[in-house]
Amino acid sequence: MSTLSAVVGAFQTPYSPCVNQQSLEEMIFAATTGALNDAGLTIDAIDAVVLSVSDQASGRIIESMVTNGPSGGVDRDVTTLASSSEHALCYANLRILAGQSQRILVVAWGKPSEGVDPTHAEILAAEPFLLRPLGMRAVVAAGLQASQYISRYPIEPNAGTQLRESRARASERAYGLPEGYFDDETSKDFIAWPLTEADLPRRCDLAAAVVLVHPDAVTPDQTPAWVTGIGWATDGYEIADRDLCELTSLRTATATALGDRSIEDFDVIEMTEISTIGSFIAAEALGLETAGNGSRIVSRTAPALNPSGGNLMINPGNAGGFMRMLQAAQQIRGKAGPVQIHPTPGTAVGVGSHGFAAQGSAVMTFSATRDNRNEV
Repeated sequence: MSTLSAVVGAFQTPYSPCVNQQSLEEMIFAATTGALNDAGLTIDAIDAVVLSVSDQASGRIIESMVTNGPSGGVDRDVTTLASSSEHALCYANLRILAGQSQRILVVAWGKPSEGVDPTHAEILAAEPFLLRPLGMRAVVAAGLQASQYISRYPIEPNAGTQLRESRARASERAYGLPEGYFDDETSKDFIAWPLTEADLPRRCDLAAAVVLVHPDAVTPDQTPAWVTGIGWATDGYEIADRDLCELTSLRTATATALGDRSIEDFDVIEMTEISTIGSFIAAEALGLETAGNGSRIVSRTAPALNPSGGNLMINPGNAGGFMRMLQAAQQIRGKAGPVQIHPTPGTAVGVGSHGFAAQGSAVMTFSATRDNRNEV
């Protein structure tokens, strides 16, 4: 294990299924200002800005033209990434490793309420001659993955219900919502068999930012989460050519990020859940359970899995994977708010997945202790 960088500031805007009182630009400004304040820095200390954009989802031709300013990018080196928000954090680490930057502001957001239908952008990602006319989108891919899994493996009785309830209660605590808030919004109607609306992530509007710095740039008054490993991978484009129960991209990214460490060595895991059954598959890919036994995670207490509630109840679209890494870092920093684990965890993993049935994944590991071996 070696220290690659450090998270010294983070901020996210409040949860809302639809933000009407603020523009996207105002949400982004609130997130960047909050992250800088948390780090005890001003924008003058930042030498690069990395933006995770989603032009198709927002309907803007070049989204960074309107988001660059509130992100602090004026007169600074700005990079925009459209592949995924977790890639933005990985890229920021690479800039530090390459010696290009000392302090980077990484910003991600999702405001699906502004779009007529966010799934229109998903359809454009599908193969154009067959799957696109059929309406292939993320929900359909999640249903195909889940149906393949349950046809191959038995699932613990009521495992999906237990997972949903656990995530709902955690999300309510994390965002100061009354208990039972999410119970009224669930539906038993099938959306993509065998998944109902309650099995799938619920959209919301949210912006978030992280201040990532070189290990030697951390000051005594800052509270760092040291980044100790990163990995990312992308599986084949054709969904029919993949074994959707394997999540090869996640297995590869996990192996790269963890190195010779075991997933069981970590105290906290924050991971993207593309559905309830998709969560069981991801747990197996991470190495938490053996093939076919992923549903057992509902009864596990260690490592703590998605103590923030994850993205099933609160899914800010493009920023979903970014939030998993942010929440993992906040646990290490002791700044996870009402869902902070005590005693403060010493190690954590953040996992982001994107694409149809998690075609791509990225993994980042964090530690409360700096390792001086083989540093940048």
